[in-house]
Amino acid sequence: MGINFFMTIRKRLLLTFSFILLIVAFIIGVFFYTIYNLNSSNYQQNHRYEQLIRVEKLKEFNNSFSWIVLDITTDYDKIQIVNERIKKADKLFEDLDIQKNNVIDNSESREEKKNLDLIFSYFNLMKKQIKEDLYTLVSNKHSNFDNFNKEFEQVNINTQKLLELEERFLQDKLEQTQNKRDDFLDIIKLELVILFILLFLLSFIFSSKIINRIKDKLEKLNQSVLQLFKNGDKTINVDIGENNELSEITKNLNTYLKKQSDIISSREELLRNISHELKTPIAKGKFMLQKIESTNNNEVIKDISTIFYDIEKLTSKLLEREKLNFAVLKMKKFKVSSLILESLSKLAIEDESQVTVIINNDFFIEGDFYYLTIVLKNLIDNAIKYADEFPIIIQTENNQIYIKNIASELSNDLIYYIQPFTREPNQQQGHGLGLNIVYKILELHNFTLNYKYKDSYNIFAITF
Repeated sequence: MGINFFMTIRKRLLLTFSFILLIVAFIIGVFFYTIYNLNSSNYQQNHRYEQLIRVEKLKEFNNSFSWIVLDITTDYDKIQIVNERIKKADKLFEDLDIQKNNVIDNSESREEKKNLDLIFSYFNLMKKQIKEDLYTLVSNKHSNFDNFNKEFEQVNINTQKLLELEERFLQDKLEQTQNKRDDFLDIIKLELVILFILLFLLSFIFSSKIINRIKDKLEKLNQSVLQLFKNGDKTINVDIGENNELSEITKNLNTYLKKQSDIISSREELLRNISHELKTPIAKGKFMLQKIESTNNNEVIKDISTIFYDIEKLTSKLLEREKLNFAVLKMKKFKVSSLILESLSKLAIEDESQVTVIINNDFFIEGDFYYLTIVLKNLIDNAIKYADEFPIIIQTENNQIYIKNIASELSNDLIYYIQPFTREPNQQQGHGLGLNIVYKILELHNFTLNYKYKDSYNIFAITF
């Protein structure tokens, strides 16, 4: 059929439906055309039938005039009867005049109109014969009506022949109309049968083609998924085309697989880093334990406590970071001032003069209050921990929070520090997980973290 499969399945079905709908509309059009044609045919039949009745009526007029002439010639000596017949003839001629225009106006052809004009000319001649010629003969007491009867009979016969001719003409027309109507119905029936067969065949062909293509693509997708499990591939590799529903499914599956792969890679990297990070405190702990064996030194015990506190803090950070891989955000709306106050309360800062809060506009944030509190707490904690001078500044403006501290400029770009276990070369405190956690939480929210150094200030900015 030449349909491009890169068209979506929905568009294919819509195209098929539109095409079928077009055929149905054509069938409906044929139906209404049939009704119109039949109405037209019925109107024509009714018109000719009514005209036929009018002609039959003219034949009655013709017969009536013959009877009037017969009555007058029979009772010519009875003047009262003669006058009554003449009055009856006048009445018939008046009715005939009324019929004349109606009959002629409903003629369908020049020949028919010419024939009707001739018929009415004969009726006019009859009128003259009855009212003038016959009445004169009766008034003059003539008893010989042979010549008049011959002339009148001839006119009457001619009129009758013309009326019969008109009648046959109309009957032929009626028969032709009926035949034409029957032929038209036969053609319409045949066309409708062909259209319905065509509609069924096209529906079957289109549906079969779409179903077969979908089955083919699904089979390819299934084989690729099986290959994925068999060979341990990281993505589904199958050519399903673009811009169709199956390609969207494949794309979403590959996105999910990539995310899982990234999580696995991140965990592998995390485990390597954990093993590296734990080696130092464990080695120190072992060394301190050896020293305890030789001497009872409180300073050594204090150092050991610090080491295990450091291990505990590292473990807590690692668990917090791992939870982010499966975090489900509880979104709600709150003011930025509430976020700042909650974050500061979690830090338990002893000297409040170390922090200055400047709220230029108290805008609303829509996000997970708990996780965003962790973000701001980590940034404030870092700012306090590495500040050369106090106070640090927390400032809000234009849907942004700025955390500023006076300190040396970072030696690397921000992208370096958002990786786990990364810190400044000379930095002894921390484990390099704080900014990584901050970045992951903001990434879940589609918020951004930026850094710049200006006027001796390290400035971290969260854009909501």
